Amino acid sequence: MFPLGVPDQISDASVDLLGVAYLSISIPFFVACILIENFIIFFILPEPNRPPHTARFADSICSVGLGILQVLAARLLFLQWMEPLYTLVYDHLRVTDSLSDSTKPFTWWACLIIADFLYYWFHRLSHEISWMWTTHAVHHSSEEYNLTTALRQPALDFLAPSFIISSVLAAILFPWPLFSAHATFNLLYQFWIHTQLIPPLPLVETVFNTPSLHRIHHGRNIRALGKNYGAILIVWDRMFGTYEPEIREEDDTKLYYGIIPQLRSYDPIFANVHHFYHMVMIQTKWQKWWEVPFRHWTPNNAKCPEVSKDSKMNPASKFDPQPPTLRWKIYAYVQFALLLFSVGVYLLFDDDEAICKFLFGPGLDVAWGKAFVAIFIVSLALWALSDVSAICTLGVKGTTSTRRSLLRSECARHTVIVLSFVICAILPDSEPRLFFTIASLYTLFNLSSLLMLRNELDEGGGADRAIVTNIVFADAESGASAPLIADGGGGGMGEAKVSDWTWYGGKKYQ
Repeated sequence: MFPLGVPDQISDASVDLLGVAYLSISIPFFVACILIENFIIFFILPEPNRPPHTARFADSICSVGLGILQVLAARLLFLQWMEPLYTLVYDHLRVTDSLSDSTKPFTWWACLIIADFLYYWFHRLSHEISWMWTTHAVHHSSEEYNLTTALRQPALDFLAPSFIISSVLAAILFPWPLFSAHATFNLLYQFWIHTQLIPPLPLVETVFNTPSLHRIHHGRNIRALGKNYGAILIVWDRMFGTYEPEIREEDDTKLYYGIIPQLRSYDPIFANVHHFYHMVMIQTKWQKWWEVPFRHWTPNNAKCPEVSKDSKMNPASKFDPQPPTLRWKIYAYVQFALLLFSVGVYLLFDDDEAICKFLFGPGLDVAWGKAFVAIFIVSLALWALSDVSAICTLGVKGTTSTRRSLLRSECARHTVIVLSFVICAILPDSEPRLFFTIASLYTLFNLSSLLMLRNELDEGGGADRAIVTNIVFADAESGASAPLIADGGGGGMGEAKVSDWTWYGGKKYQ
């Protein structure tokens, strides 16, 4: 990590805290690593030697979809209050100018250590304070643990005070370009630790965070709650009493991942907003409204149930619905692949003005073009991810009417896309032949796909058939009480009615 100091071209660059430029450059690396990980698990390792939790396609789609929304929000819709706030603090409250030269090795390494120290406390508080858990819950909501989980990031991070704790405190020492670069590297380091393929590394774990230690952090077993908050360095956990090794002789139980209770949804939009709803509408039943954002999000003095097949709030079984038929599954996967390809091309094409000129020609106002592209891409990404996630969960409520509604939604989405291509084709100075060709091919492909799904419905293929695999949910109708927690930050718990939690996943426990 540049032991002799940061090169001039990086020290002079303006790097967003969320690492939009660096993350965009890393997309091919992320994709390659995810493919290699799955190839090793499913094609090289014999089945008895595979990890206890293997990737499920719908869960991976949700994780990657959340990553797409986070990067689009950072590039297109992000409310840019973070950099101005940091710069304001640095300009008026910094205590020294001696740490402003990022080419000095001491400055570079001091910033790395302080950034990691601040991350530890931001991360720890995110598991203890409801307002900060609103966004961090997104990352923990997967019941699997693989490299796609690392991409599971919140799009609404600007609505929580996370940045103030993780970054603004460093503004009294370091300038924005240097610290934001380290915040990006801090995030990128954590990609490789989201895998089950790498065993414990005892010597490395003396100082650094590893996949083994981070697996504990993502666990929902009792011993795993509130442990291993470090990003690059694990020494902070050792210093502040939150260190927990993965392997203990006295406890060799299987690790289970996710939040408590389960999210029970593959919808990236719902994953981003579900705890905001809980904090405002549910948590206020237990605590005074002005205390809610700064308290743990569970009833006072409650206890978390251990993972078990009989637990209502922390079951060993997974939320694992399936698309009703093979055709629906293929359609969902193809649509997600098209979305991923389109967003990837857009992010790698890191010049909004050039994109606008290509789409609309040089005669169109660039500011208007940027606004249109931003609204168009984000809206269609949200629409596509919502429909794909709904298809993946059709097994829970796969009635004919639900499928017809999805077909109508998809028909409308494809119509909007085709009309957009047509509009681009008729604009002055555009490339009409190119856009009409794309529109024609897109229409033929997706129209034929929708017609096949429609014919399947008319023939009664899989109609009204619910395929639900390995789902055990609590019975909310009884109104029985159960000990509750929504992941562990080590906060206090209490007794609360299961019915208070039935809004999770948009449906009752069943």
